[in-house]
Amino acid sequence: MKTVIYVQDMRASGVVRTMIAMARSFAASDEVVLLAGYAAGILGADDVAPARFAAARTQASGPLPRLTVVRDLRRTLRELRPDVILSGGNFGHFSLWAATRGLALPVVYVFSNAMERAGQPLRNRWRRFWSGLLVGGSGGAILVGANLARSAVFSRHVASGKAVLISNGIDLGSIPVAEATVPGAMAGPDPVILSIGRLQPQKNFEGLIDAVAIARLQRPVHLVVLGTGSDEYRTALIAHAATRGIADHVLFAGVTDNVYPWLRAAAVFALASHWEGSSIALLEALAAGTPIVASRTAGDAPEVLDEGRYGLLADAGNAAAFAAALLRQIDDPVRPGDRVRDYDAAAMMRAYHAALIAAMARAGAGGRPARAGTPPSR
Repeated sequence: MKTVIYVQDMRASGVVRTMIAMARSFAASDEVVLLAGYAAGILGADDVAPARFAAARTQASGPLPRLTVVRDLRRTLRELRPDVILSGGNFGHFSLWAATRGLALPVVYVFSNAMERAGQPLRNRWRRFWSGLLVGGSGGAILVGANLARSAVFSRHVASGKAVLISNGIDLGSIPVAEATVPGAMAGPDPVILSIGRLQPQKNFEGLIDAVAIARLQRPVHLVVLGTGSDEYRTALIAHAATRGIADHVLFAGVTDNVYPWLRAAAVFALASHWEGSSIALLEALAAGTPIVASRTAGDAPEVLDEGRYGLLADAGNAAAFAAALLRQIDDPVRPGDRVRDYDAAAMMRAYHAALIAAMARAGAGGRPARAGTPPSR
């Protein structure tokens, strides 16, 4: 079958990396195109091969980039003529939905962020309405994280089989071996707490900075953050660290194409998010063997860490409790052991492929021809 995997752009996010891995895996048996709404980002065609890469636009433009890409995305999809489309991230769903109106293409949407978010009652209501509408008229949905599968928005679709729970996974065979070289930002005699994620309020870096400031009252720890985001928000976070008196002990280190040397050098990996789906960075920390502290609201972190068996959980809104968990993981760590083996990407890839074939079958039953595909071999 001919599959298009859609992402909004080519930033080095967990969603984009997962969709690239998906495209490369499916290319063993299918014709696959990884399609970006716009090509902006540090990843590109070389990372996608042997799958094809295409972009509707070279970069976002205008005050509403999700809208301006729709016309070009629709034209590109008409040229590609896929059998099925996988929409790989929440931020791109609207553009793809608008671009596919009237094209009779089965689309499977991936939902990877919580429907309910603290302090957003009106947006929560709209999110529930829009997500339910989107799934109802789609070829299917993949829910990334048990918290989403439990949501009332998707319950009837889960019951019917149209929506399926598929937790994230990582390729255990591609995890690089430990290197002697330690990133300069991670070197030194004091423990370093590492966090990885987009610089967005969702990730609760303000709360993590507060927790580190409290922890520093007991011992000289440092915080390093890997991730990218707006310059304005980064500046605001630096200012927040300054107000807590720890600006010299917080570093925003940008992005890297290999997080494992950073994770292995960290005393603790911290995930303080107000909400998540299924964090790839959390799984990478498991694979690296790094002690973990995660918020209970960080998507499926409670399930991944088995309620504290493989890492500690703390309240995202309680900086003192989070600080205590960080210090405990430095002094007497609960290590993840071999927990990552339960999140092997090979099983995830097979489940995604099966969901796409099921969407094609439903479309065929509704009058659109569907061709069977062969599950990927890896």
